[in-house]
Amino acid sequence: MPPKKRNTQQRGEGDGEEPFQAVILADTYDDQFLPISNEMPRCLMPLCNIPLIEYTLEALAITDVQEVFIVCTTHIDKIKEYFEQSSWLQPHSPLSVQIVQSPEAMSVGDAMRELDARQLITNDFILTFGDLVSNIKLDKIMETHRARKKTDKHSIMTMVLKEAARIHTSRAKDDSSVFVLDPNNNQCLFYEPVQALPRKARIEVSPEVFENHAQFEFRNDLVDPFLDICSVEVPALFTENFDWQKLRSDFVHGILTSDILGKRIYTEIISEPYVARIQNEQLYSTVSNHVLNRWVFPIVPETNLHQNDNYQFLRGNIYNASDVILSRSCIIDENVQIGSGSVIGENSRIANSVIGRNCSIGDNIVLDGAYIWDNVTIFANSVVTRSILANNVTLMDNTTVRDGCIISTDVTLGPDEDVPKYSRLSLQPQPKTSIFADDSDEEEEAKDQPVLSNNNHPDVYFWTERGGDDDDVDIRNINLGSLAYDMADLKINDGELSDSASEVGEVSDDEDDHSDNDIAGSFGAGWDTQGASKLAEFKKEVAQTIERSLTEKHTVDETSLEITGLRMAHNGTYDQVREVMIPMLLDHVDVSKNAVGNMRAMLEKWSPVISKGLEDQVHVLRIFQRHCAETDALSKLFVGILQILYNEDIVEEESVLRWYASDASKNGSSAEVKLRERAAKFVDWLQEAEEESSDDDEDSD
Repeated sequence: MPPKKRNTQQRGEGDGEEPFQAVILADTYDDQFLPISNEMPRCLMPLCNIPLIEYTLEALAITDVQEVFIVCTTHIDKIKEYFEQSSWLQPHSPLSVQIVQSPEAMSVGDAMRELDARQLITNDFILTFGDLVSNIKLDKIMETHRARKKTDKHSIMTMVLKEAARIHTSRAKDDSSVFVLDPNNNQCLFYEPVQALPRKARIEVSPEVFENHAQFEFRNDLVDPFLDICSVEVPALFTENFDWQKLRSDFVHGILTSDILGKRIYTEIISEPYVARIQNEQLYSTVSNHVLNRWVFPIVPETNLHQNDNYQFLRGNIYNASDVILSRSCIIDENVQIGSGSVIGENSRIANSVIGRNCSIGDNIVLDGAYIWDNVTIFANSVVTRSILANNVTLMDNTTVRDGCIISTDVTLGPDEDVPKYSRLSLQPQPKTSIFADDSDEEEEAKDQPVLSNNNHPDVYFWTERGGDDDDVDIRNINLGSLAYDMADLKINDGELSDSASEVGEVSDDEDDHSDNDIAGSFGAGWDTQGASKLAEFKKEVAQTIERSLTEKHTVDETSLEITGLRMAHNGTYDQVREVMIPMLLDHVDVSKNAVGNMRAMLEKWSPVISKGLEDQVHVLRIFQRHCAETDALSKLFVGILQILYNEDIVEEESVLRWYASDASKNGSSAEVKLRERAAKFVDWLQEAEEESSDDDEDSD
């Protein structure tokens, strides 16, 4: 529950400085978490069974803040109802919380202009969103902000940024930011958002940015939680500039590039405190795991932020409410939280999951990476992996929900339903336009939406990711930020160029030519000595990335994302990546003992990035043939490798047959030809199996 009210002298009133105000934007003005966010406020979505806005208010309650304004645009009645029943509006609350209704706001800029019009901001204030999760104490940062204002009257904002390595889990996969800072005083000189795709090859910075600054540094290792200390004039600046809609790309970028305004923005870079924003579904899962793993201490489940909670902390990061009922045969693995009143049935297994209050989990259930909200019922023999089930969802017997699904409130599925990966399901059809679209756009229901129909419960509609109204939004970035997205499913064309493409010529559109000697074809007619040098540099960087991933045991997703970035920056192709990656993976396998088992484990792990389409698979087999022919140990395993690739669905039957019949497989070195001959029996078996299958189909007809 919220901390007890403290003496006002502790809030800074004794030294003549007025306490800070705070502004929480309850809406993020985007289309993340659809369709759930269409039916309930994002700031009230539970993370580890606590509404997100509770984490934000807790962070403010331990600072020099007196008034908090919660600006609401959508679901206003639900937010008001929540706070009327909470302790934050009670007389003993440490904060004075006020709900500011702004139903006409379509952006952060509109919300700030509404605050300015009402003249609610009378002092320096903290600006953040209602999805901040942090254990940071802002007092020293606020003091620094105030002290800086006394020496620099043009200072209007301090952005709190968190240091994080490129592969740190708290970094969003879909975008990042480049900051140019003065290391002497942390002044922000330049800012530019950088989306993951398409890869940006260069950033243009005006030389005037560096005037009067002897030193500067480019930083791309900073996580931006959108936690800012602002001066009272910030809302007025939004009013004066009606084209500013977004907080970073419009306001911050506009301030830093304006010669007229003459304002300055500073940064405060932290390393130890935990601070993160649930800006997308990927970070929802990540931060949930961080809370369960106690990274946000003292904000942990047994703190019992919810008034009626009573969690017990057990070994393995297991948190059970006091009245949970667990069957004797159920298995609770590590990193699990189970809310009050929930029941777990016989032979069910739960791992890396959060279960809400009053949930009924039946017999023989598997939950892995599942986020089950309140009052959910799951009947026997069902499976949920890496997905969100919102309040009051029901899964009937034998229902499977695969990775990356979001099931909105009150949906019933099954029995015997298999929900495909990345499905977004709701009882409501998806509107054509965003709830944050202009009023002139009619909000119509999409026609011909696919539905799941069942006579025993209402139809369920499929929703799709939406890039919003911004034409510059690449839907692939939306995918990257979605829940449990597999990098192997990301579609990136080899012909997609970055800004530096002109330096190496046009990328060939001919994806069918995988000749080992046609390196120039992948760079087009403009390939020359410079192109060869760039290709060698690209392959070297890919090799270094793979080596680092194997040594430091990175996940396949992390490695794939790094390789994607390299490929886009160098205009490389998947073929060139595989020519480097596959030999390195083969050489990494220990073939001195249990060679087949070790090889199978490696191929299973890396299969998402080894092959994609049919032509890719033929090329993959050619690389395996060529590299295995170079060493006796691998040559003896070649036929076994072929069988593993086929059995694990890494390559298809047709790919094996096309590889075997290709001139490339026949015209290699003598060692390569011998390997092809060894594979003859396996190929014959495939052909016989295909013929038998065809005969069976004819008989059935």
